Amino acid sequence: MLDFGWTELVVIVGLAVLVVGPNEIPTLMRGLGNIMRRVSYMKYAFTQQFDEFMREADMDDIRKSVNFETARRSDEFDEAAEDEDVMLPIGVDSEDIDLVDDELDNLDAEDDKNAS
Repeated sequence: MLDFGWTELVVIVGLAVLVVGPNEIPTLMRGLGNIMRRVSYMKYAFTQQFDEFMREADMDDIRKSVNFETARRSDEFDEAAEDEDVMLPIGVDSEDIDLVDDELDNLDAEDDKNAS
C-alpha cells in the first residue's frame, strides 16, 4: 500500500530538513514515534477486545470455521466441496442438484438416441 523507495525517502528527509530545520528533527521524530506507538497499541487493544468478545459469546468455533486460511493448512480441507456448498441456492440440497443433473443426462441421451 505505502511503497516508498530510497529516492522518495531521501526527498522526504531533505524536505523535512528544509521545512522543519535540523535542530527540530529529533523532537519531530520522537513525536512521530509516540504517535505510531499509540496507533499500534490502539490496534492491539481493539484486537484483544474483539477476541475477548468472541470468547465470551462462545463464538470462537464460528470464527474458526469462517477462517479459511487455517482450514486450508489442514489436509482435510476440500476447497471444491466448500465452494459447491456455498454456491447452492437457499433451501436446495446437493441431492436435489444431483437429481436434476441425472434428469438432464437422461434427456440428453434420449435426444441423441432420437437424432440417430
